[in-house]
Amino acid sequence: MDWLKNILHSLPLEAISDILGEIAIWWGQLVKDVPVADLPMYAYLGGVIIVLVLWLLVARILPRPLGGMSWMILFAVLLAPGTALGDPSVIAPASISVVYAIMMKDTTGAIANMLPIMVVLFVGLFVGFVWQLIRGAFESSLDKARSRTAQDTQANMQLASGNYLATESDEVGAVKDIDPAINLKKDTPVSKNND
Repeated sequence: MDWLKNILHSLPLEAISDILGEIAIWWGQLVKDVPVADLPMYAYLGGVIIVLVLWLLVARILPRPLGGMSWMILFAVLLAPGTALGDPSVIAPASISVVYAIMMKDTTGAIANMLPIMVVLFVGLFVGFVWQLIRGAFESSLDKARSRTAQDTQANMQLASGNYLATESDEVGAVKDIDPAINLKKDTPVSKNND
């Protein structure tokens, strides 16, 4: 238990409480003109934005496809639209309806309320897949353009310096372009008869 006391004593609790106090003051100033009926929606959206931004830090640590997929799953669970339990005309997060249906042991209701979450998830994953395809194509074309630029720069430097002799890398490329039959003749050993 001493290690727990040491951790608590090493934490800057005063600084943390000052930061939390500043956040509370900032939030109070932000929502002071908001009607009381709209305040829960603002609090929910603010909390969701904070959670999604913080999850970006976690998603960057995860492997590339898993990080984006986990962020999209969290986005779908938190922001998929559904209907409020008491008033079907009011929009509410679908995840709350799913949890309520599971607590009431209503399997069909849980599956029906999970449909908006699945739609948002599949649309988000499809958009992410298309984005990765576009990004990959763009990066490959950019790499090709960079390699062509490097080759052009090297050729210009050879022209400017008057060095027209082929370098080793140019010779390797030239050997690949020659007919394989000629290369085969080069590789076969020639036997000399000693008399």
